[in-house]
Amino acid sequence: MKPVKRCCLLLLVILLLSGCQAAAEQETIALRIVDGAGTGTLVLAGQSAGDVFTVNTEDITILLDGKEADASVLADGMPVEVSYRGGRQETWPVQLQQVDAIYGFSRGSKENPGGTYYDLCGLYLQVLNDLWGQDAGLNDAIAYVSVDLSQAPGDLTEGEKAAIAWIFAGQHRAEPLTLTMEELAEQGYLTEIKLDGAAAPKQYQWEDGLLFTITADNWAENEVYSLPMVKFHAAKWRTPLGAYGFSGCTALWPELGTWSGYQAEAVWIS
Repeated sequence: MKPVKRCCLLLLVILLLSGCQAAAEQETIALRIVDGAGTGTLVLAGQSAGDVFTVNTEDITILLDGKEADASVLADGMPVEVSYRGGRQETWPVQLQQVDAIYGFSRGSKENPGGTYYDLCGLYLQVLNDLWGQDAGLNDAIAYVSVDLSQAPGDLTEGEKAAIAWIFAGQHRAEPLTLTMEELAEQGYLTEIKLDGAAAPKQYQWEDGLLFTITADNWAENEVYSLPMVKFHAAKWRTPLGAYGFSGCTALWPELGTWSGYQAEAVWIS
């Protein structure tokens, strides 16, 4: 085969493969903005624990309810659809190779109805940081932060739970985990405390980490005047005699707004 014909054939094959690859790599994924609206860099989460993404909004097409807009219309808690090409990068959180557009949905729309737990991730991040600020001596010299939201009210996705842990731990320069106390013990993060008496239950301490938990208050009603409410307990723990918590916390959502804070009935310390 002559060199010119060989080059033409090779170029044709490359163009055909490139066209097929580009068409195959165009994808759209449904996510929720966990944090970062207004900063230029969004943290988004999907259904599974591995679906945590960061997206820079610069030079990306933004649409709100189908109409072109700018990034200022995006808000924490908003459900969005992200259109991208080129696959996902092997990073954590995940970065998308080329984001073409972000489609947002305003509160009260079909995709984002009112009366939901809007920006529940933002509420829980506030609770965690409020706990961090209490009994600050417990925070000294930690390398790990585990955020256990397995029993938290509000039906967070596994992706949202992982995103909260990553954001919160990063704010305090610690490595994020999403393990329960039992899982921390099983995986060797905790040190057993030796107690007198063979029948004494096992006790543990975490020498270089803190465990944060948010759990549902099972005695709470789910609505007040038909408005959604969450009621929960929150705590941080390092040792049996090194823990702090909020009891009977209540947050109430207005019909089309977002939460405006929470109230705790009591605090405790050990």
